[in-house]
Amino acid sequence: MDFVHAFDAWVQKASHANAGESVSRLRLLYELHCNGPRKMADLADSLGVTPRNVTALVDALEAEEQVRRVAHASDRRITMVEITGGSRAVEQGMEAFRLAIAELFSDVSEADREAFGRVLASIGPRITE
Repeated sequence: MDFVHAFDAWVQKASHANAGESVSRLRLLYELHCNGPRKMADLADSLGVTPRNVTALVDALEAEEQVRRVAHASDRRITMVEITGGSRAVEQGMEAFRLAIAELFSDVSEADREAFGRVLASIGPRITE
């Protein structure tokens, strides 16, 4: 548990320091960047959070004009969320976060990184179940 708490704290610090976003906000923006406009419920499912959490994230990002809510093209009852042209900023944020992770592992030997990759590959499917 010490590792889980320490790594979570590092992720939160690194994402905010390097990308200016929380991990949750960065994940939501990346989801929209990669998959285009999405329904709020679909975002909640993709991100593994509650619809209430997505609403709070979208509210904050909308206030900063990073996303906007729009009506669905064929069903006005559905609200879609889309990125507001900030794709370049999302890419830069993700790249900054990727570089921070690379820096974290920079002193780890190649053999240890490969072993770590094998461990992650073997437990990954159980984590995402």
